[in-house]
Amino acid sequence: MNGFSIERISADKKQIYFEMSRDFYASGVTNSIIDDSGREKFFKEILSGEIVKGYFILCNGEIAGYSVCCLSASQEACGRLLWLDELYIKPQFRGKGLGTEFFAFLENSDEYEYIRLEVEKENERAMKLYSSLGYKDAEYLSLYKKTKR
Repeated sequence: MNGFSIERISADKKQIYFEMSRDFYASGVTNSIIDDSGREKFFKEILSGEIVKGYFILCNGEIAGYSVCCLSASQEACGRLLWLDELYIKPQFRGKGLGTEFFAFLENSDEYEYIRLEVEKENERAMKLYSSLGYKDAEYLSLYKKTKR
C-alpha cells in the first residue's frame, strides 16, 4: 500500500506548488519555459477553481507531487472533457504507483467522460505509464499561438 491520497492545492501551500512546478519545467519533459510571474497568474486560476483543478498527490500524508487539470468541452468527446495539463511526482516517490492511483481517481469522476493529455515523445517513463493505462496516441499535431504579450 502506498498511502495514496489527494488534496486540493490551496493558497497556504503556494510555495510548495511553486517549487514542484519549477522542478517540472526544469526537468526537460516540456518545451515551455514558465517564470514565476506566469506561475503566479496560473495559480490564481487554480485557486478560483472555475476551469482549473489543482491537486497535491500525497503518499502517507507527505506531498509527493501535484497535478493540474482543466475542464473543457468538445464535440469530438461528445461533451465535457478533462485536460490533464501537468502531472509531477517527486523523484523519490516515483515507481510507487501514485500515478496509477491518480489516474484511477480521475477516471472515476462523473464530471466528464473523456481525458486528454500531452506528453513529450522522449518522456519514456510517462509514455509507459499512459500506455499501460490504455491511453492512445491521438495522432494530432498540437499547435498553439500566444495572443498576448
